[in-house]
Amino acid sequence: MSVIGIDLGTTNSLAAYWADGRVHFIPDENGNRMVPSAAVYLEGEGIVVGRKAKEHLLNGGEGAASFKRFMGTKKEYMLGGKAYTPMELSAMVLHKLKEQAERILPEIEEAVITVPAYFNDKQRSDTKKAAQIAGLKVERLINEPSAAALAYRMQYGSGDKSLLIFDFGGGTLDLSCVECFDNVIEITAVAGDNYLGGDDIDHLIAEYDCTRRGLDYGRLGPKEQAALLKQAEAAKCCLGGTTDDGLSLTEEQLFEICMPLFTKMKELFLHILEDAGLRVSDLDDLIMVGGSSRLPVVKRFLTELLGKEPVVLGDTDMVVALGAGIYTGIRRRDAEIRDILLTDVCPFTLGVETFRRQGEKKGYLLPMIERNSTLPASRRERLVTLYDYQTAVTVKIYQGEEYFARDNIYLGEVTAQVAPKKAGKEWIDVYFTYDINGILHVEIVNSKGEHNQILLANQTLGEAELERHKKEIEALMTPPLEQDKNRKLLERASAYYEQSTGARRERLGALIHWFVAGMNSGRLYRIRRAAEEMERQLALLEEADERREDLLFDGDLKWDLDLEDLGDDDGKDLGNSGN
Repeated sequence: MSVIGIDLGTTNSLAAYWADGRVHFIPDENGNRMVPSAAVYLEGEGIVVGRKAKEHLLNGGEGAASFKRFMGTKKEYMLGGKAYTPMELSAMVLHKLKEQAERILPEIEEAVITVPAYFNDKQRSDTKKAAQIAGLKVERLINEPSAAALAYRMQYGSGDKSLLIFDFGGGTLDLSCVECFDNVIEITAVAGDNYLGGDDIDHLIAEYDCTRRGLDYGRLGPKEQAALLKQAEAAKCCLGGTTDDGLSLTEEQLFEICMPLFTKMKELFLHILEDAGLRVSDLDDLIMVGGSSRLPVVKRFLTELLGKEPVVLGDTDMVVALGAGIYTGIRRRDAEIRDILLTDVCPFTLGVETFRRQGEKKGYLLPMIERNSTLPASRRERLVTLYDYQTAVTVKIYQGEEYFARDNIYLGEVTAQVAPKKAGKEWIDVYFTYDINGILHVEIVNSKGEHNQILLANQTLGEAELERHKKEIEALMTPPLEQDKNRKLLERASAYYEQSTGARRERLGALIHWFVAGMNSGRLYRIRRAAEEMERQLALLEEADERREDLLFDGDLKWDLDLEDLGDDDGKDLGNSGN
């Protein structure tokens, strides 16, 4: 049985696997590793995928390319008189990669597929469905920058590091902040734009060329546009040279042409650094990934923006596939790399609709698992009834960042019966657990201890697989603060708080607040740091008491900074749940 890793790209796709202590890339029948993500219909041949399809498109033929940008939508492409969705076209690309792999590997047991970090639930779901159509079993999707971070870690070895992955491909831009420590590679924040890539540079160049020649790009036919885009790509890759139609660009001209895209990139950098609680000076390395990141103007922009030279990992087109290949070894538990732990984060907030008062027509979103929470993640909140003598509560589940719940993506709902009492006197506990495979388990427990639950999976699962995932999720449902070791640390600190007065009690209160915030942060490294620091400070306190000294802290910890870094999870309005 074999496991393959697949980089399903907007422009090109490729597959790899782990064997003999290294990654092997899977070539096609002509020895090419890259399979263009393109499909066309040719008379006498039917649907053709890959290099031949790309050549047909470059010569002005009709077909489909860059369809990954529309994954999760209902957009259709006409091939041979029949409509195909981006999911179906992606399935064709995956099937071709599967056929290539089967020529050199025994039966393909499983595939690991990379996706943009900012893909939402629908886009991830359609990616898994495409794999099922292609005959591939997919247990795990990993974010493309996560795969790049894994490749970086294998190349540069151990040591604590803070990284920023800049993954700029043909169709998407993904940014990920990564913390590396011990054998752990933890993604702490993601940001991105699924409609910002090298293809957009080609369009900007084509529009620039039309403007200088007095043409309107939007009014040209498909063949004329295809020819212009081909010339634009050539000019982009050969600055200073001249294309067949006389288009020549200097680096300064291209830098100016790309300025609208650079403005968007800067906004994404500010967004991700704020989410990660980092400054540019905190970053050890900026890692460049993706074919479009090779452009000198992109490297220049990053250097000027961040004030440091980025790190280029070999062939930037291959880095994500390299990481996917390494991950197949982890999935197979190969001895060389089985102890490496790669975590991912929830790219969008998951929450429930709640109301503050009777009569409100639009409820607001109560975040249960916030974006950038390390997976797997678990959270519990207690909600109270909104109306007098209410007999049932319906919890509606959404994904997104909008204030009003219904402005986000609706995922499902679950209803529980409650005892009829005055408003606010009856309650339910809502549990959210989101696992590493993108499966969300929501459970409601009322005051009588009765359970109602729903399992929201972003793929079609059989009954046996659902049951297995349920059992795995049950093991994850204990939040960090309620786990035995952490609960005992909190009990020890609370006992000291009860015994103390004055300044000592005040500082113990700050320690407890800091610890609870860390446990609830959803970040693996912050949870670990909070537990280690609590253990250390309690040991200092016990040592001081043994010496009968009124000393608690050794001065190493900057409390204002740490409280700011961990964030404050208190003070939010839990609101009331309506029916």
